[in-house]
This record gives sequence, structure tokens and C-alpha cells, in this order.
Amino acid sequence: MDNHCHRVFFPTLATRTFRGKGGCALRVDDLLSITSVSISTDYGLNYTALAADDYFGTVEGDPNSPKSYTHLELDRNGDYSYWPVGSKAVKVVGVWAYTDDRATCWEDSLDTVENNPLASGGTSVTVNDDDGADLWGFTPRFQAGQLARIESEYLEVTAAAANALTVARARNGTTAAEHAQNTRIDLWRPPEPVKQAVIIQLARGFARALQGFGDARAVPDISQMIWTRALDPDVVTKLAHYVAEPVTA
Repeated sequence: MDNHCHRVFFPTLATRTFRGKGGCALRVDDLLSITSVSISTDYGLNYTALAADDYFGTVEGDPNSPKSYTHLELDRNGDYSYWPVGSKAVKVVGVWAYTDDRATCWEDSLDTVENNPLASGGTSVTVNDDDGADLWGFTPRFQAGQLARIESEYLEVTAAAANALTVARARNGTTAAEHAQNTRIDLWRPPEPVKQAVIIQLARGFARALQGFGDARAVPDISQMIWTRALDPDVVTKLAHYVAEPVTA
């Protein structure tokens, strides 16, 4: 899905550099949140940090869109009018991922850390009700494979049972930290059409597995059924809205 759409649907905290081309708008990868922005006039040898009111994020120039930012624009009321020109001219620290809504992509699990406290090296998170209903009334609220967030740390849930989550700590560029009892646990929610596309393609892959991952399977008595290696047509339709042009760094 990521390769087809030229974007990722899971968040990663990272530092990335971009080629400056002048002007007040800079195209960046899908940006969920911004930690800092710095500029360089010597190809990345030295950087100067911008103040928070020197720039702002937009989605194709729209500062009001709830989607992941696609551009950083310099505020004409700030101290800078143009992005510097050259490779590694702009350094951005932030969380990178695509979402349809930055405000709701992390969803309250309706549960909290019950360890007192959860140590930075702990791999078992005690919760109130691992198989209880989530924000939308679906159960269980915790499942293996979920990406969870406790404060600024991301954790991958590998198992959930008996009100305890087995987790892998410090995922996707974050740092393991101690978390106090009753700290809220959030869950990552990718766009719903993308989730549906994944389910459809997994089912298609299972069908290909039954035929030894061959390109086609023929049953003359009941006509012919063909399973190809390409993305399912329904998947392509669901993802059409999310296909983006890759950013040239």
C-alpha cells in the first residue's frame, strides 16, 4: 500500500533534510506534527533554528486542512522571507505519516497504564480491561499488531490477555521512558479506506496461496478463476485518493 501510494500510513519520529529552492513554500513528505525546523546556507554544515512563528504547515497551500502537512511556508510576518537554496538547506524534525485528520489519528483507547510505574525497560503494560470496548464500541480494544502511544513513546502490541499487554518499546524512532500510573494510552488509526484495502489484498493473497502463488488457477468444469499478482481492482479504487507524487529531497 505504501509503495503504491508513495507515502506511509504509520508514524515515525525522524529528522529529514530537504533541498531548498527559494520561495516561501517548501514541499515536504507527509508531516503529521512538527518538532523543529532549521535552515542552512552551507549545505548542511551549520543550521539555524527557526522560531515557531517563522513558519507554518499547509496542505497544498491550505493551512486549514486537517490532513498531514505537505508544505512548510514561511510566515511573511516572521524573520525570513525565502527558504535558502541548495541541498540539505532545510532540516525538519517531526513525526512523518499520512492521515486524513491530524487531530483524530491517535485515538483514545479508553484505558490507562496501571503499572506503578511502567519502567522504561518494561515489556508488560497492565491495563484495566484489555478486551473491553474501544471508543466506537468494538471489542477487543487491544490487539496484537497495534501501534500504541504513551506520552511521546510509541509501543507495538504483540499480545493482549488477562489485562496485560506484551509490548515492544521505543518503536518508530521514539525513546523508551518511564510512565506513571493512570497515564492515557492512545492507538494509531490509519485511514479507513486504507485499512479496507489491506484486508482485501490479504484475502486475495490467501487465495493465491491456495494455488501455490501461481499467476492463475483454472477449473474447466466451473469456468475459470484467475488470481494475479497485481493489486485487486477494488484496492486500486480505494487507494486512488491517496496516491501522491514522491518528494525530491
